Amino acid sequence: MGLGKRLKQVLRKLDITQTSLAKTIGISNVVINRYIKDKTMPDYNFLNKLTAAFKVNINWLLTGEGAMFLSENLKEIGNKQYIEMPVIASVSCGTPQEIIAAEPEDHILLDTNSLAGDFNNYFAFFASGDSMEPYISNGDVVVVKHHEDWQTADDRICVVRVAGEVTLKKVTVFSEGEEILLSPFNKEYSPLLINQDNYEDAYLVGIAIMAIKNL
Repeated sequence: MGLGKRLKQVLRKLDITQTSLAKTIGISNVVINRYIKDKTMPDYNFLNKLTAAFKVNINWLLTGEGAMFLSENLKEIGNKQYIEMPVIASVSCGTPQEIIAAEPEDHILLDTNSLAGDFNNYFAFFASGDSMEPYISNGDVVVVKHHEDWQTADDRICVVRVAGEVTLKKVTVFSEGEEILLSPFNKEYSPLLINQDNYEDAYLVGIAIMAIKNL
C-alpha cells in the first residue's frame, strides 16, 4: 500500500473530506490530490502540519509501520519520533526485593527506532544497588522488554521475580530450561539458582535492552 492510499485511510478515519483537510492544513486541494494519487511526495512542511493538526504518525504514513496516530506519550522532535516512557519503580541489583506499585518516579524520552515491536511491551526501572557493577550502576535507568521465555533470556540481563521479590541479574539456562542461574557481575554477591525446588516461584518479567547511565 502506497502513501496515497494511507492518506485516504487517514481521511476516512478522521471522517473529513480532502477539501476540509486542505483548508485545515492551509494547502491547495490540488496538491492534496496529487499526494493521494501518488504523483508527488508530501514535503516536510505538510507532514509537520498533518501531525500537529491530527496527530498522524509520519512514520506510519511514509512506511506503513507503527500506529496510524500518535498516542499521547509519543512526540515528534525534528525528524525523529520519541516515546515518553515512565520510570515506574526500582529493581534491586543486589538481594531480590519487593516492588511496590506506585506513581511513576520520572520519565525518559527514547528514540522509537531503538524499540522493536509494540511500545506497550516496554517499561523502565531505576537500578538499585551495585551487584551489576560495572555495567549497571545504582540510579541507572534500565529499559526492559516484557518476555516470558527463559530460553530467549539465556545469557541476557533480565528482570526476574523470585518468590514474590524482584531482582536484576544475568540469566543462564541449564538442563534444557529446568535450572536457571541468576548471576551478578559484582563478585561480592552470590548467584541464585532456580531449580525444581523453587522453579514454580520464579517468573521472568522481561529482558533488559539498554541501561541509561545516571550521570
